[in-house]
Amino acid sequence: MRFRALSILGVLLAGCASEHPEVPEAASGKSTAQLLNTYWKLTQLGEQLITTPPGAREIHFVMHSENQRVAGFSGCNQMTGAYVLNGRELKFEQMGGTLMACAANMELEQNFLRMFGQVAGWKIAGESLQLLDDGGKPLAMFESRYLE
Repeated sequence: MRFRALSILGVLLAGCASEHPEVPEAASGKSTAQLLNTYWKLTQLGEQLITTPPGAREIHFVMHSENQRVAGFSGCNQMTGAYVLNGRELKFEQMGGTLMACAANMELEQNFLRMFGQVAGWKIAGESLQLLDDGGKPLAMFESRYLE
């Protein structure tokens, strides 16, 4: 009797299941994050995957819409600059930063800052941003982070 009740319950639940389950926006590749005013954490630079050790600051940037300025942290120093956005075209200009010397991350920081001079476009899928060169090749990948 118990087996029969469970079988009937299973049939009833199966009848309620949708033939086309909803796919979350991030899984479907639709943009859920905005390019501007979002904290973008570096996850890949060229072929190099980037991980942040526990307790360390994340390499990141934010493009501020109110003044077309970019600010962030490049691994050792604070960075700042300007950007020009025209649809899917994107250029970074006047990039600079503080000049502290660090024992670690100097090469990564230099490569990260150099990358901004090569950016020609961008693409967002879900919570991920790709900065692209003029041929559409990804230069770097980022994940959006939300501040509390």
